[in-house]
Amino acid sequence: MNNNLPSYSTLAQHWQIDSKVVYLNHGSFGATPSAVLQIQNQIQTQMEAEAIQFFVDDLPLLINESKTTLAQFVGTSNHNIVFTPNTTTGINTIFNSLPAKPNDNWLLINHNYGACALAAKHYAKKNNCTINVATIPYPIYNDDDFLNAIAAAIQPNTTVAMVDFITSASATIFPIKKIIDFLHSKNIQVIVDAAHAPGMVKFNIDELQPDYFVANCHKWICSPKGSAFLYVAPQHQPHISPLIISHYNDTAEGTAAHWSNQFLFDGTHDYSAYITVKDALTSMPSIANGTWDTVINHNHNLAWEAANLIANALSVELPTPKYMVGSICNIPLPNGGLIKHSYMGKTLLKQTLFDKYKIEVPVFLFPAAPTQWLRISAQLYNSMQQYEYLIDCLKKELL
Repeated sequence: MNNNLPSYSTLAQHWQIDSKVVYLNHGSFGATPSAVLQIQNQIQTQMEAEAIQFFVDDLPLLINESKTTLAQFVGTSNHNIVFTPNTTTGINTIFNSLPAKPNDNWLLINHNYGACALAAKHYAKKNNCTINVATIPYPIYNDDDFLNAIAAAIQPNTTVAMVDFITSASATIFPIKKIIDFLHSKNIQVIVDAAHAPGMVKFNIDELQPDYFVANCHKWICSPKGSAFLYVAPQHQPHISPLIISHYNDTAEGTAAHWSNQFLFDGTHDYSAYITVKDALTSMPSIANGTWDTVINHNHNLAWEAANLIANALSVELPTPKYMVGSICNIPLPNGGLIKHSYMGKTLLKQTLFDKYKIEVPVFLFPAAPTQWLRISAQLYNSMQQYEYLIDCLKKELL
């Protein structure tokens, strides 16, 4: 174990990151600032102090306040979004209710997140629908390649497509507005898996005009774990129901608020992660001493600079241009002996970097072995010294 680890940035004081680990994987699960966790703890204390008042009187108001702040941030009405624990749950909610006829074709892409692709395949089988997968090339350097690959995979009976906004394994920002408009021109509904988008890139849902849009708040907004949201366009809301039917399902029927009310309460559990999304939205700019633009630009620039530094050191080329990179970036690794793969992406190199050097960073095999990609994340708490340390360790293992 290395006892001389590089320091985090001075802003790391706002998080509870383990100083004995070089944490370069914010993208997988996020990290919540201490100030937000303190507010969450206060809400939990409020819940425990008087549960009846909290769940019956306070909860609807607290959730609506947080949801309204989030809706303003993502650019839509609070009646069009509902909280959900994670993107996977939101995707399942859509497919569970999606009107489908036998032999309808659903279009996926080879960059889809594994859990979401499995959900699509499960519900396709249940509804006797077929699946077609568009092969998006990677590396990729221009928007036309996205559109051409998707166009080639469309079938005459394709009714729905699920497309990532920012991919996980390939760390690529897709030209999502162009893709939505193109698919709509073919009368195909679009499900956008935007797990990484909020807090990483600027967007406005009403301007994008997706049919469905699901995203995490606990990644780049940095709210507590278990906070995400589902957007459904107003014209589709009548046929999208929550996975769990409970109280408030019949509240405000006949009004714009009815659809979202159905998702308000799905049983007794801790709703504090939802309630504190609004606090994360105000906390992050404060930590950066600026605005959300400050946060987004800082993380993008740090990720791009670090990725280029690593690529130059390993004599490899980055797989995407700068405008396709957000706060995560992939670097190709020289093929070699450290290929072994195990559960949850724990390649041998990934495990070696952690066991020997205390670096927490994912190494993906995409689309399959032996092609290895190192995916770095950049958050306010990271420092360039950490990526320089990563380079030194990679050289020892690969060169």
